[in-house]
Amino acid sequence: MLEMSDIGDGLYKKGFAGDTFNVVHYINRVSYGQLDTSYLSAIGQDALSEACFDFLVKSGISTSHIQRDPGRTIGLFILSNDEKGEKQYSYWRGQSAARHIFNEMRDLTGFDYIYLSGITTAVTENKENLLKSLKQAKEKGATIVFDVNHRKLLWSAREASLFAHRMFEIADIVKISDEELELLYPDQTIKQLSLLYDRIEWVLTCASEKAEVLKAGKILASHSFVPVKKVVDSSAAGDAFIATYLHAKIANHTMANAIKRAHKVASQVVCHKGSIVPIDLSKLD
Repeated sequence: MLEMSDIGDGLYKKGFAGDTFNVVHYINRVSYGQLDTSYLSAIGQDALSEACFDFLVKSGISTSHIQRDPGRTIGLFILSNDEKGEKQYSYWRGQSAARHIFNEMRDLTGFDYIYLSGITTAVTENKENLLKSLKQAKEKGATIVFDVNHRKLLWSAREASLFAHRMFEIADIVKISDEELELLYPDQTIKQLSLLYDRIEWVLTCASEKAEVLKAGKILASHSFVPVKKVVDSSAAGDAFIATYLHAKIANHTMANAIKRAHKVASQVVCHKGSIVPIDLSKLD
């Protein structure tokens, strides 16, 4: 999507971002480009779509799964923050080509990991084809990673929670925040969810102060963090966190070390304005 980030004095910074793209960007970044990453989406043929495509190419991410839709374009969001740095969004997605990417079944086989989010499921017009495509890939050995990532502007908590249950039947790894847990599943604890879906590796984040990994009701890893003193923009913190966590898993780090590394990256991201920002990888050592 086109990101317009409010930098004050009536000025906006132009960029390209979006939760799933942010994840693949930061995976590419923390792996020093050593992982083979690809992005599935749809764009138009207009100037903004071309600029977005060029940005993907320069990011070192494969564009072989980018679809072209001559009748549509990319989405737009305006990002602002409150005095605590908490993200505030406005969206324009009506003409977004990405909404229609699963109007047909997509061959997602051949990948080791497939990541998608609650935003993906919210905006996708044909959700049944999305589910069928994921199931097909899972049957061929793909690990499905789902970030609940709820946005109330896109659909209601009830709609999101009901569809998330369908995703939980497929997913192998699920990231959820304490805020999302309370909003979508107010009558269930993370332990209860992990017992109900005991195959899943649950990654729970708690306001950048704590993270836990659970499976089948048991805490496999837990770590508390020192909160960042001055948060500028929290918009891509969760994306950077799960990206770094996934890379650490792939690189055979322990779960405890994976969540520590994930926090080290996310704590840098929140200190900058915008979703795609520079990070110091030496701080992971």
